[in-house]
Amino acid sequence: MSGVRAGKQDWLAIWRQMYADERAQGEAATDPAFGQHADPWAGRAGRFAAASQRQPQPDSFMRALLPHLRSTDTVLDIGAGTGRYLPPLAAVVREVIAIEPSAAMRVELERVIVDAGLQNVTVRADHWPPTQPIIGDVAISAHVVYGVAEVGPFFAAMDGAARRSCHLYLGLHHPGYALSAFWEYVHGEPRLPLPAALEALACLHQLGIYAGMELVSIPGSFRFSTMDDAVEEIRYRLRLTPNPARDARIVAAATALLTSRDDGWLAPHNQPTHAAVIRWSPATKP
Repeated sequence: MSGVRAGKQDWLAIWRQMYADERAQGEAATDPAFGQHADPWAGRAGRFAAASQRQPQPDSFMRALLPHLRSTDTVLDIGAGTGRYLPPLAAVVREVIAIEPSAAMRVELERVIVDAGLQNVTVRADHWPPTQPIIGDVAISAHVVYGVAEVGPFFAAMDGAARRSCHLYLGLHHPGYALSAFWEYVHGEPRLPLPAALEALACLHQLGIYAGMELVSIPGSFRFSTMDDAVEEIRYRLRLTPNPARDARIVAAATALLTSRDDGWLAPHNQPTHAAVIRWSPATKP
């Protein structure tokens, strides 16, 4: 497919380069002792699930999505993660197919299915694009494509899998970018950004997928119950292992860059206030 190149730029190449640059910077700063695992969510999925469960549902994405769904729909949740959206989706559609390649994430996802007593959810341990076609009425993907180097095939497969509509939920920056000030404080250089919503919209139009975008308000992505909790999470985001000298610097950064909220939790300054919902209908493609 050939579409509109905003500013005559090759946005698929820009996306690929932003991904490569961010990954190279991260790997260069990674502590050699930092755990490497074939599943990057191993040991982290439970923490991620707990953070997700603190966000009440329906959230901004679900409030924007639910009016577009029908009781007869099959919804593909691409990169379903720990299953945060399965209960609100399963309550209003015929079937949800949760597509999640991470075994650690699927453990948490299956727990949600059991705890919520969901009878109309099918779990697929596929990457995207999948090895075998998966078709539904509506395809959604929330906060997934930041970590996809070649986003063209991802979007094309999503477009091809949906009979009626596709919906992406993305930050204007990668959610972890809210902690970029800590990276600079500890590593001494600005954190390079991953591509996000605006780049995704430009890539879609370049592919000939003429999507629209709306902004929705969001709560802050990060909050910490204690300073120890903050140091642990920030250390992980900085790709470091425990070290007294480094941890002292992280504590200094946290003291300078976190604010105590009215509820007693700690949160970074200047977190994003909006995210983007990008949607399109495959049937309207020229």
